Amino acid sequence: MINILLNKKTKTEVVLVFENSLPEEVKALKKAKLFSGKSGEIYTDLQVKRDGTIFLGLGSNKKLDNEELRNAGFKLGKALFSNKVSKAHINFKGNKLAKDLVFHLTEGLLHSNYAFDKYLSKKEENKAVVELSFVGLGNAEGLVQEATNLVNAVNIAKDFVNTPPIDLYPESYANAIYDLFKGTDVEVWVYDKPQIEQMGMKALLAVNAGSDKHPRFVVMRYLPNKDVQEHITFVGKGLTYDSGGYAIKPANSMATMHSDMAGSAAVVGAMKAISDNKLPVNVVAVTALTENLINGSAYKNGDIVSSMKGTTIEIGNTDAEGRVTLADSIYYAATKLNSTKIVELSTLTGACIVALGTEIIGSTTNNQTWFKEVQQAGERAGEMIWQLPVTDSLTKAVKGDIGDLKNSIPGGAGAITAGIFLEHFAEKKPFVHLDIAGPSWGSGRGYISKGATGVGVRTLYELAKKQ
Repeated sequence: MINILLNKKTKTEVVLVFENSLPEEVKALKKAKLFSGKSGEIYTDLQVKRDGTIFLGLGSNKKLDNEELRNAGFKLGKALFSNKVSKAHINFKGNKLAKDLVFHLTEGLLHSNYAFDKYLSKKEENKAVVELSFVGLGNAEGLVQEATNLVNAVNIAKDFVNTPPIDLYPESYANAIYDLFKGTDVEVWVYDKPQIEQMGMKALLAVNAGSDKHPRFVVMRYLPNKDVQEHITFVGKGLTYDSGGYAIKPANSMATMHSDMAGSAAVVGAMKAISDNKLPVNVVAVTALTENLINGSAYKNGDIVSSMKGTTIEIGNTDAEGRVTLADSIYYAATKLNSTKIVELSTLTGACIVALGTEIIGSTTNNQTWFKEVQQAGERAGEMIWQLPVTDSLTKAVKGDIGDLKNSIPGGAGAITAGIFLEHFAEKKPFVHLDIAGPSWGSGRGYISKGATGVGVRTLYELAKKQ
């Protein structure tokens, strides 16, 4: 594990190198084709006791981006472990890019710590600890703590998503959220099934009907600006397990469906980062928690169910359950919370993965200005967001035949029609839908871990920070 310290010089120095501004000692390495300063490139010159120098390439200082810095930090973290370095330091003094370097290198370094080993019977008891000191930061020292809190929040989201459904179900998840924010500035309200019934969340209850585990509806409030009524609201999809219902999934597709609550985990993680770093912005988050399972009471293909809004929904596919639960969540955010703007995240459609792959978030919106803010936050976070086109014909396709709306529309463009469906419940508030089905789970790349990725936490944090 890497622990970051401040202002403690050691016998081992990590030297940051830009390929277009090589120090004299590196020019010889380049001539020998050993090291050139390319982004993420590492060269070690260490003695037996692991004292010496480690060179870390950062590419050109004229076109550095946040992702390159994160990946470079991640590679450095792995190199420190593999080279059995126990103590080292980086001297930032005199570096004009210090603030960007500090924040994003810290992110990458700390991402190299993550491992989900909760269920391993034999854990690595004596995992190496590396003390890495940042020297010469001056007034940028606070960035280390900010980045540390952010990565911690991403890891919290990852842990929730990685936890199997035998342990993470609506009640246990709601309790964990409540416990997470004890003693913080975030106020958590947890509503149980009778309260959900009283609020008229019929869409959520319909999806939950096939499960023995009762639903929960969770509201998280962080309101540091008491004199300001306005706030943004994050809405996250919270399906703690999705079998597909009577439109049942095949076994290999079902095995990872505990991750169908990654949107919920993202908003929880974002609230943790925002509150820990005490951002001066009012933010509220909501999530409806349920399983989608099968029994004699489960909702069926062909049913018509109502919603908190009163809008009726034709159920063409019980595996399009996320948008049904989100209908009540979004409407609650728009009306009961009177949100100024809404961002919703969900592992909503396989169609979005087909369209954009596993690294890009798909999006629909009813407000271009708000979308641009969210998209730019994603760019700063290294989470790419692509706006999908909404046409009149697709908007009409979502309208029901004997009910008000359809939850599933044949003929393709499923990622778009799902977003159109959700917008009906935003009550004309500025609304951005983010389909994170692709990026929320993966085989690992760069600093993005295998399994749960924690996608969305950093985008929401950057969005709140910019507000």
